[in-house]
Formats: sequence, C-alpha cells, structure tokens
Amino acid sequence: MKKLLVFASLVCLALAAVATVWAQGGATARANQHPANQSGVHGSITFTQTGAGLVVTGTATGLAPNTVGRYVTLVYDVGSVPGGPNNCEPTTNPPIPGMFVGIWASDAAGNGLLLQIAPPSAIAPLGTFDTTSIRDTTINGGFGPQAVVACGQVAVNP
Repeated sequence: MKKLLVFASLVCLALAAVATVWAQGGATARANQHPANQSGVHGSITFTQTGAGLVVTGTATGLAPNTVGRYVTLVYDVGSVPGGPNNCEPTTNPPIPGMFVGIWASDAAGNGLLLQIAPPSAIAPLGTFDTTSIRDTTINGGFGPQAVVACGQVAVNP
C-alpha cells in the first residue's frame, strides 16, 4: 500500500509539473521508446524546454515491478541511432555533457514513471541530442548496448 501511495504521489507531481510547463510554453520534443534486446519495454518520453530548464516526463510498460532507480534514462548525441546493435549509444568521445536525464519508478504491474525537472545545463538542451533510452542498471551496471531495454529517436516539435 505504501508503494502505491508513493507511485500515486509521483503521478500527481508529474501532472502538476506538466500543467506548469503548459502555462509557461517552450520548445517540446517527444520520443517513443521501442523495445531493445528483447526486453518488451515500451514507453514515451516528453521533453519541454522552459526558461527554468528542461522538464522531462515519461511513462513505460514492461519494467520490473516495484522498482525505484533500477532504470535510468540518458540522451545521446545527434549521431546516435535508434535501432540496430549500437542503438542509443554515444558516437562522440567524450559523450555529450548533460546526457543523464533521470531515474524511473515502477509500480507492482511494471508500469513506470519518469519525472525530471532540471535547471539549465543540467541536461543537454533540445536539439543537441537525437536519441534517448531506458537502461537497466542491473545489466552491466547500465553500461553498453546490452543494458538498453528501450530506445527511441527524439522528434523536436517546430
């Protein structure tokens, strides 16, 4: 019951953040997350640039149940690809600054929620990254293409 209450609280916070962002306006982008490495994970991540920074919200299905911090989301440079053996991997060395976006929480059914409100420069700005992932940190510490459970191309709205 306590985990359900925490998850419900996170949903309420996400809705409040989205309402605040809509009121402020700003550039937006979206990435549909497709399964990688036969994970079965699907999701959607939305990015909104505001004067206060970048707001990132996401939902996913197919995550392990009742987790907080097991899954993370990263963004990758404009050369990164959303499919194939090196999907959602950086193509620059060093990787782009601000590639870490945030951590996921999942409920008992494996439905996940991501909410990150980051000040300017904490996350790479819209237009500097092309793909985003959901990674499982229990696989190789979250590193390498085998840790990617979902990946998607970021589409910036005009």
